[in-house]
Amino acid sequence: MINQQSDKKFVEILTPILSDQEEENSNEKQYQTLQLLYMSPNLLIKLWPDIKKQLGFLKSAYNNLTPFGVQQIIEDIYCLHFPNPQQIKNKINFKNFSLALDGFPQKKEFLQKIPQIADLALKLDYEFKDYLSMLLDRVELKRIQVAILLANMFLCSMHLQPDFRALPPVFVMGRLFNRQSEDSAQNNNKIQKIRCLFYYFLHVFSPDFKEQEKIVFIRKKQNLTIGSNPLCEFIYCEYGQMENASDFYIVDFANKKIGGGVLNLGCVQEEILFLCHPEALASLLITTEIQQDESIIIEKVNRLIMYDGYRDKFECKGTVKQIRSVNFICIDAGDYSDNYSYQYKNYKRELIKSYSGFYGIQKICTGKWGCGAFGGEWQLKALIQWVAASLGGCQQLLFINDESYPFNQAFNLIKSLNSNQLWEQIQKYCQKKQQDELSNINAIDFILSQKQF
Repeated sequence: MINQQSDKKFVEILTPILSDQEEENSNEKQYQTLQLLYMSPNLLIKLWPDIKKQLGFLKSAYNNLTPFGVQQIIEDIYCLHFPNPQQIKNKINFKNFSLALDGFPQKKEFLQKIPQIADLALKLDYEFKDYLSMLLDRVELKRIQVAILLANMFLCSMHLQPDFRALPPVFVMGRLFNRQSEDSAQNNNKIQKIRCLFYYFLHVFSPDFKEQEKIVFIRKKQNLTIGSNPLCEFIYCEYGQMENASDFYIVDFANKKIGGGVLNLGCVQEEILFLCHPEALASLLITTEIQQDESIIIEKVNRLIMYDGYRDKFECKGTVKQIRSVNFICIDAGDYSDNYSYQYKNYKRELIKSYSGFYGIQKICTGKWGCGAFGGEWQLKALIQWVAASLGGCQQLLFINDESYPFNQAFNLIKSLNSNQLWEQIQKYCQKKQQDELSNINAIDFILSQKQF
């Protein structure tokens, strides 16, 4: 998950500072609904002309670009967002950009694309003449529009949203580029993330890029009704990667501020999903904090990146052989890392949350949602998600785990229950857990012990 200490340091030092008037306006608005994103160049009266000059240098420097030269211009663009650019310039070192490029298999080809990336960023004027709408209900963006947004994120030319408290705190690549005092494993993790973006932009300028295709972002809320629906098919798989499940909506174990630490130090399930499907990064610019009864759906992002490893062992392994469109269900789990037993009091919250995302979707691929750093019991979460999917009309729920055990047999036995009966058993289990009547027994074993199958 996100390194909280590092994030705090970054917010204090490396996040653009608002003027006194902007800060006052921001404080007044922070509890209001944010409807429009303050990022249009027509509104960046002070910053955009200087940013355009720097982007112009990159656009025109076809034969004179070096990794270090590009690094310096990105640093200069980043520093323009601060009241005292030179002071910030002395505190940062975007060396990870050069290091990522030095070991990149297509270094020369990517360096030649830098002017085109700069030109893409400059098209913000054309594609977003007024505002980019915040995700209140549904936002559709063409792939070329997403590429323009990502080009500006990559070159650090995005302006700070005034209501930044409601949005992910890191929305440009500066935190990845900056080589600070993190250990070598964390800096290598940043380098691997940057290379995922290198491959993305190579794809943007390839014949395979379908610029007019649309990516859809949806904010969902669904009232929960518990009925006696038959349980849907449950498939337990003890190997594989969720993102390889074809024709399934993939559950993103989301941070309530979407993307989590993808542009920071975090590199677990959500971050890896976004790195393998870079177009999903556009959601960081338009998605305010996910509320308790909400989910976010992202449809038709392209799977581009192959990878290996997890956390500090994450490694970008190049591009996939065949690009395919993928859909996400983004739901944030309850955090029980500081109080493991609280999940047995808060279990209905997890049903409401997963139901909001699963409703109306027929094929879902999920796994141990909220069971890593957040401390959830995976057997309980599997059953809750099964109930939510069944109530929502799902036909097939694929659960990918890494534990070898005859769970398919267990789930086949439990399938004789209906949704309401299974939910009653879950409630009974959680109540006994709250009363400390059960110690070394998990939800699946408990339910099997309650009925003669």
